[in-house]
Amino acid sequence: MKGLWESVKISLKDQMPDSGFHLWIEPLQAHPEEDRELTLICPNPFALRWIKSNYLPLIRQGLKSACGLNLPVNLTIAPGKPRLTTGTMHWQQPALPLLPEKSSPSFNRAFTFEQFVVGSSNRLAFQAAQALARNDTFYNRILFITSGPGLGKSHLSQAMGQFLTQSLPGPQVLYLSAENFANEMVAALKGGRMSQFKERFRQCEALLLEEVQFLSGKEKIQAEFCYTLDTLVSRLKRVVFTSCCLPGEIPHLSQELGSRLSGGVITPIGAPDFTTRVNILRKKAENRGVQISVKILEHLAEYLTEDVRRLESAMDGLVARTTLLKEPFSLRLAQEVLQDLQAVKPGLTVPVIQKIVAAFYRVSLAELLGPSRQKRLVRARQMALYFSRLYTDKTLVELGRLFQRSHASVTHALQTLERDRKTQPRLAQEVNLLEERLAQAQVKAGWQRASTPRSDA
Repeated sequence: MKGLWESVKISLKDQMPDSGFHLWIEPLQAHPEEDRELTLICPNPFALRWIKSNYLPLIRQGLKSACGLNLPVNLTIAPGKPRLTTGTMHWQQPALPLLPEKSSPSFNRAFTFEQFVVGSSNRLAFQAAQALARNDTFYNRILFITSGPGLGKSHLSQAMGQFLTQSLPGPQVLYLSAENFANEMVAALKGGRMSQFKERFRQCEALLLEEVQFLSGKEKIQAEFCYTLDTLVSRLKRVVFTSCCLPGEIPHLSQELGSRLSGGVITPIGAPDFTTRVNILRKKAENRGVQISVKILEHLAEYLTEDVRRLESAMDGLVARTTLLKEPFSLRLAQEVLQDLQAVKPGLTVPVIQKIVAAFYRVSLAELLGPSRQKRLVRARQMALYFSRLYTDKTLVELGRLFQRSHASVTHALQTLERDRKTQPRLAQEVNLLEERLAQAQVKAGWQRASTPRSDA
């Protein structure tokens, strides 16, 4: 498999930006003892998560092209490798919401009210969650939070749970998923422990049930849950539901349970607007102990419009790049992160980039593409190639054709610029100025994005 993986890497190198390839693909090693599947050894947990989320389909496609077979691809971590650290900070995947032990709930400590970024799309849900947690006057003491994935419903649910456990210790606060509720009920039925099961849920002071749509089609479990809910409501206990859809949109839900789920306050959470996305990114940066310019945060927020998890993933990717490559935060690195997340489709074309770079260096397009080896023209040519590689999906061969250069000349130009900009401050400044102009041109012209264009600019 080692030889096959080297062949796959060669094909992947032409399909990816050089920085992305060297940062994520080059360090991967094929497990030498596997022959019927490709097991890739990742240097750390962060790399494994990022590759799985962003590059695994590309690796599978490259493997099929190399051997003609649909072989399985597995990712694992090198034995004994520590987590990626810098100083006292740990760059790792934020913990997912944790399900409870039977005695007491366990929460993601980052999911608190203080860490929740409030905006126009989630203000009602946030205020309602705080009011219920404080036990303010609240209609029926039932809160139903609905949203798409990654928009904060689990964050608010766990924030309430953590707030409540400060005054309601141990088993008085129950936090679990609807799937776990169903599994525990089935286990209780089989083990003859239904009386204990009922007592546990009906004696709690607060019940927080995630992803309630999982109860769809489970008639017996729905009926038992109705009895439990009636008991809690009659005793003025607090109940919180989360779901990806409204009660009336959950299929195969009994009329009785649907009525009870709709009996409290229903608070939808929408996608965050541009200002909220910037504030979320700023909060994530603060939590990681880094300072990033507003211009870079706004550039990320311009394209990442779908959910908070993608914003968090982008921040992790940006911080990882600056840490591993030992480079300062920049729009160029932010653009690489957006490309990894497939948040932007190739928008700036090679001719447009050539035109902008030529204007920056005050040379004509004919001079830029011509044979002259004058220093200013060589530098302009290197810049145009560099940003064409960064902002488009063109291969090195295609760039050679568009710039009237050989594959070797293109490779040499890119390597030279990458080397020189690390040692020549003036050149690094030119790179920064050009990347700002290109990023502004991309936004100003309203090029197509992979996500929905923002409507709140």
